Amino acid sequence: MSDQSTPRGRRPPVELGFALLALGFFLAVVFQTVQLVRERINYSTILLNQQAPLENTLQLRERINSLANDTAQLAQGGNAAAKQVVSDLARQHIALHPGNASTSAH
Repeated sequence: MSDQSTPRGRRPPVELGFALLALGFFLAVVFQTVQLVRERINYSTILLNQQAPLENTLQLRERINSLANDTAQLAQGGNAAAKQVVSDLARQHIALHPGNASTSAH
């Protein structure tokens, strides 16, 4: 009798082990790929959701810079209320420079 014909001593073929190992690796790669695609979609959604508030913030910054520039010009022109605003801001360590307010933000 040969060793292959006895059911007790029979071992599964090596190819089956390699096939199961390859299948497991393939499934792990597919799972990771799906997870990465989901994360990318989530990050893209987050970025799009931040776009409108960012634009609003930049518009507000431009308006504030314009207002600060105008206030500094009025203070240099002798307006007492503007001088008071500039001096109050200077005490808070905020300097207004006419003509440079919009360029210093960039």
